[in-house]
Amino acid sequence: MTREFSVANHPIKTHIILHFPISQSVNQSISQPCLALSADRQAVGRSSNQSFFNMLIVITINYNLHQHTIPCVNSVLESDYKNFKVFLVDNGSRADDYNELVKKFSHDNRVSILRIEKNRGYVGGVNFGLEAAKEHNPNYFMVMNNDTIIDKFAISELVAAAKRYSNRAIVSGKVYYHDHPDVLQHTGVVFSDPRYCATTYPGRNEKDIGQHDIELERDSLDDVFWLIPSDVFNEVGYYSHFFYLYAEQGDYAQRARRLGFKLIYNPKAKLWHKESLTTGGGNPKALPIQYWTGKSYVVFIVRNLKFKYFIKALLVRYFKTTYRLFFGDVINRKAAFAHLRGVNSGIAWIFHRKPDTGYNPYIKR
Repeated sequence: MTREFSVANHPIKTHIILHFPISQSVNQSISQPCLALSADRQAVGRSSNQSFFNMLIVITINYNLHQHTIPCVNSVLESDYKNFKVFLVDNGSRADDYNELVKKFSHDNRVSILRIEKNRGYVGGVNFGLEAAKEHNPNYFMVMNNDTIIDKFAISELVAAAKRYSNRAIVSGKVYYHDHPDVLQHTGVVFSDPRYCATTYPGRNEKDIGQHDIELERDSLDDVFWLIPSDVFNEVGYYSHFFYLYAEQGDYAQRARRLGFKLIYNPKAKLWHKESLTTGGGNPKALPIQYWTGKSYVVFIVRNLKFKYFIKALLVRYFKTTYRLFFGDVINRKAAFAHLRGVNSGIAWIFHRKPDTGYNPYIKR
């Protein structure tokens, strides 16, 4: 999953810059607030030839990866679903990267480029996009990673599935590895032990031969792409600001379940994912990833497990990580130490309950 991280650990002032190239002096050229969307973006409307389709807004986040974001957005623009807009949130990228997005999409009224001055992290970027999208009262929000290519029919399939559940479900689909386009990456999440939200991933790394072609309710979903009907969003709200990245989608999914909404896997909606380019090139032992996953895990289990199961889960995580720290090879020991630091940060969070500003000791500030 592509995640965005920041070098900042303090509250961030945010502006929206729309469709105007900026110079290398980013701070000067984006210093004036521009909080209103341009007139063409105010008209996210339902034209007569689109009346058959409910209004949908796609939200995706770019952070210094225009070379992957542009093909991603292009694949959305080729969708057979007609009544949509793309809110492309540039999350504090370099000036040259941002300018490539402007150059490509500034004349396409289906794409709105929303620039954040400094990186807010994945959760901050998604919430920024959701907030902007909410102003247009869409019927559906679709969040998707920017290192993906979506099938032409996927959006229509997601919407059709949501309607089958009276728009009281979050819907995702079948995710493949981009480099192995017939190999499955995600088909949703099943809990092997619901008391601990212990996750299993049906079909992961299997060649797709139709073995996961039945629409099913899942225990959780990954937001590599998922559709949130407005009825769901209005009750569940935004992603939790207690996460910066990692576990935020699982937390959102469990909040939705507790409110009575379903989590649906529709195998007819397909997408190809390059995975985790921003946070260490997909290397799970990258130290920033280990720190964030450790912290996010603790925050997640505090918010979603009963107290006795939280204590047991925390002790197990400590034991396993400590074992790696003492008995792993050099790389595993470094990763274990970073993870343990993250776990300790999560425990500290239990007492102060402050929003996650993105601090990570393994990223230079």
